[in-house]
Amino acid sequence: MAHTPHKVGGDICSQMLPPEVLPAEPRPPSEAEIDGLWRVFVAIGETWQNTVHDSAGLRSSWLDFLTQKCVTRPSYIGEYSSALSVFEELDRTHGDAAMDTLFFHSGVNSSTPPTTRLAHAKQYVVDEFIRVQIVIGGFKNFIVPDPPAERPDHIVNHRGFVAGSRYNRVTPVRVAIEQTP
Repeated sequence: MAHTPHKVGGDICSQMLPPEVLPAEPRPPSEAEIDGLWRVFVAIGETWQNTVHDSAGLRSSWLDFLTQKCVTRPSYIGEYSSALSVFEELDRTHGDAAMDTLFFHSGVNSSTPPTTRLAHAKQYVVDEFIRVQIVIGGFKNFIVPDPPAERPDHIVNHRGFVAGSRYNRVTPVRVAIEQTP
């Protein structure tokens, strides 16, 4: 008996689209669009546990990125609007598991052109948000010391990350706290 893959979403997610970026006239995103997309960006940090304070320290850079993707050609505002309807449908059909389903169980193959609304949302929005999240700061908190530090919330910088100020007022990297037996 053949295995039937679990359906993700509903009619909106499975709607067929051409693989190209959805055409749209450039415009700034609305507050509602920003809020809906920000929820997905925050979920990325929560899922990979590489940000603090609900990604608040990354919001300004993310918002600059988002705005530029909307107001320049080709504008991604059509992709973002479409993705928001996908996210709403996933919330209705998968509840609390919506983001986990989208991130890990969507069935979208990122090596093939996206031909459904779900695939567009995954490839043009979620996958790009993941890359942006890592570039604008998520990479800073990927490495957990081995053995883990005394404080489970204490994480150290990604290997190769050098931070700090040219004035040496800030320690260039955080160091894991050594555990004593």
